[in-house]
Amino acid sequence: MRSFLQIKIKGRGFWYVCAMFVMGIVITCCSIQNFSVVQPDTAVVGSNVDFKVHFKFSNIFASRTENFVFGFLVPKGWDAAHNTKISYTSSAGNGNLVLMPGTTLEPQGNGLNWPAAMKKKFGIGGNLIDDMEWVVYQSDVGFPLSNGEAITADLTISVKVGADGNNTLCKLGYVIAESYDGLHDPDGFLDGGEKYEYYAETVTSCFQLTGGPGDVVDFCNPQLSSYDPPKTLDNDFFTITYDGNVATTPLNNAAAVYLCATGNTSDGKSITVCEQTAKTKLTQTAAGSNRYKITLWPHQFFGLSDAQTLTNMTYYITDASGSTKVGYGNTTAPFVYTFKCK
Repeated sequence: MRSFLQIKIKGRGFWYVCAMFVMGIVITCCSIQNFSVVQPDTAVVGSNVDFKVHFKFSNIFASRTENFVFGFLVPKGWDAAHNTKISYTSSAGNGNLVLMPGTTLEPQGNGLNWPAAMKKKFGIGGNLIDDMEWVVYQSDVGFPLSNGEAITADLTISVKVGADGNNTLCKLGYVIAESYDGLHDPDGFLDGGEKYEYYAETVTSCFQLTGGPGDVVDFCNPQLSSYDPPKTLDNDFFTITYDGNVATTPLNNAAAVYLCATGNTSDGKSITVCEQTAKTKLTQTAAGSNRYKITLWPHQFFGLSDAQTLTNMTYYITDASGSTKVGYGNTTAPFVYTFKCK
């Protein structure tokens, strides 16, 4: 069955999406109507925020009962599956969206469930840190639609933002689909100049959370220093990357760069490792790349006892003399990494 998602991204969002997808989206922007996303630009960590989605869904050809499907791209730290409620009003009735069971396979996903299929198809929406997730919901009832029928619907997505306490900059993603066709590619079928789409997706400009006690996590802007994985405990391996291409820093002409770090423990101690040796030297990812990495086992790096754990580490990147240092945002403030598993 063909289904027609009529989508129109209004105002700033329209031009944002057109700019992102250029030629491929021109046809879509001209022919798909009545989709809009409304979200605030900023919010306070821990507050409840409402996001709004409007769309029109039309059935083409065979009659079928289908559920609306909604995918929401958010930071994993928000724990959206436990901190989100979604209600809808529609021309066919009102109700709630419920979490899509993890065992439900996306029809076009070749064995992938809905969140995994959205991750594969849409990635992390232009965010620069792979600590985002697609959380997927479906309507609590199916809607019987005959050929030519249409439903308009409005979603209210109420989210407790920033459950991890982090001040955040991120791009949020929105997908509308239906349960039968799923993320079916456009088939190019034209009727009266319209192009039929089986789903609709957009990513907004950066949304900012402030007022929290945690680290600043910036998914939007290239960072001098980044981490893989983004969250870990002190007894796990993780990699710090320093990207000297992001900004002009005092280390631009350095022959080698080193880590100068202080680990802060749960028993109130601070342990500093600031030496320019093989232990702290970052390795350039490729000759002339100006990107450097170092992989650490923090518990061992700081020489902790079995009874000690790290709460966070602060650090600089230095030259071979140790006298030239680069910190957060190319300032004299240190980078900060907080150890946590979620």
